[in-house]
Amino acid sequence: MVSVQELSEVMKRYMQDISLSIDRGNYDEAIDLAMKTLEVLLSVAQNDVVANLADANVRKIAADFLVNYEKTLSYARGVKEGLRYMSPIYQPGEKLQLLQVLSSAVSELFSFIMGALLVVASLTGPAEKREEVRMVV
Repeated sequence: MVSVQELSEVMKRYMQDISLSIDRGNYDEAIDLAMKTLEVLLSVAQNDVVANLADANVRKIAADFLVNYEKTLSYARGVKEGLRYMSPIYQPGEKLQLLQVLSSAVSELFSFIMGALLVVASLTGPAEKREEVRMVV
């Protein structure tokens, strides 16, 4: 089970690393980092949030919500593959557009997970007794 602290550290590292990659003009590295982070967040959302929801209807709604991010990841993989066949003069602009899509997805999914974890934390009692927020819904 992921803790709020661990998740915050993942996002902090992601923001630092992606900023450095973009500042250096290394868009391929930034795209790879964003895709990897989206994969990690999808795994956390599926295994630590959705899998622990007690209500089947809520679980289905949450799972359906995550499908959009899975599609975004598939789209990004396809675009990345297609960029290999594109003229180098057009690649930077397309890579920046892909980074915008991925960055938005990472930010939204992170917010979804943090929101879920914080709600659970507020329902389960004072945080000073726990080092980690566990999904008990």
